[in-house]
Amino acid sequence: MYFSEFEKECLEAHNQYRAVHGSPPLVLDRGLCKYAQEWAKHLASSNTLQHRLNNCYGENLYMAMGRANIGGRDAVNSWYAEVRAYNFQRNGFSGNTGHFTQVVWKDSKRLGVAIAKSGNSVYVVANYDPPGNYRGEFATNVLPTRRIVMATVKRTIIVKKIPPGGDPKRRLPVPITMPQKDYEKACVESHNKFRAMHGTPALTINPTLTQIASKWAQSLAKRQKMEHSRDGKYGENIYYSSGQKVTPEMPVKMWYDEIANYDFAKAQFSANTGHFTQLIWRDTKQVGVAYALSGEKVWVVANYNPPGNVNGFFNDNVPPKK
Repeated sequence: MYFSEFEKECLEAHNQYRAVHGSPPLVLDRGLCKYAQEWAKHLASSNTLQHRLNNCYGENLYMAMGRANIGGRDAVNSWYAEVRAYNFQRNGFSGNTGHFTQVVWKDSKRLGVAIAKSGNSVYVVANYDPPGNYRGEFATNVLPTRRIVMATVKRTIIVKKIPPGGDPKRRLPVPITMPQKDYEKACVESHNKFRAMHGTPALTINPTLTQIASKWAQSLAKRQKMEHSRDGKYGENIYYSSGQKVTPEMPVKMWYDEIANYDFAKAQFSANTGHFTQLIWRDTKQVGVAYALSGEKVWVVANYNPPGNVNGFFNDNVPPKK
C-alpha cells in the first residue's frame, strides 16, 4: 500500500521515540490516515486548533504558521518534547504531557497521520488505535527511557545511562525571553515600518487593548487552540508557533506577507489576506499586543482600534506601496 513521504517520516519519528521507551513500533493504517485527513482539512478551513469531538481514536494535533516546509518529524518532535515535563514517578495524565504520552503509549498499534495547509498555516493530525492516555494505565504504557549510549575510548567501554525524561542538560526551547512590554513595543514598531510603506499613519499602544490581547492569548495557550475571539468590537490578528524562537518581527511579517495574495484592484476582504489588510488599515489608530507561552509553544495576539476589514472601505484603507 502506498504511503506518502510525510506519512512515512512521521511513522519513523514515532517509532524511534517509542523504541527509546520500550514500546513496540506502530504501523501506518490507510483508513486512519484518511480519518486524520478529514479533520486536518476541517482545521485548515476553519482556522482553528481543536480536537475532534466524540473521537474513538487517540489524537495529537500540531500547527505551524509562517514556516514554508513542515515535515512529519517536526510535529512528532514537538509532541515528544513534552517528555521533559512528565513525572514518571506519578505516572498520570497531564494537559502539558498528553501528546508525549500518546506518542509512546505501549498499547497503541496503528497510526494515521495527515497534513493540511491554509495560507501560511499548516495543520498536522495524528490518530492512534487503540487510543492512549487511559487513567490508571500510565505505569504500564509510558515507560522510562531504556536507551544507553556507548562509546569506546582506548578499549574501555563507557556506558552512560540516560535518565527518565531524557538528558537533563537539554532544555525545551523558550520561544520568547523578552518582557511583554519590550516585545509589544518592538512588535508595534514593526507594524509601523510596514504601514509607512503604504502611507498609513503610525499606530500607538493602547493599554486597554494590550490587556484584551493578553487575556485572549492566555486563553488560547491554556486551551491549546488557534481561533479568533468572538468579541467583534476590535480588530484582531493572531499568530502561533512551536519549537522556534519568535522575535517581535516574525508575527508581523507573517501577517504582512499575505500581501502576495491581495488583489488591490478588487479591494475586498479575503480570509487569506485579512491579517495583512488589518495590519495596514489606514483608519486604525491604536493597537495592543501580547504573547502567551506553553512550553515551546507561543501565541501572539494583536487587537486594533478602530477595527479594520470593514466591507466597502478597502479602497481608502488598504493603499498599495508608495
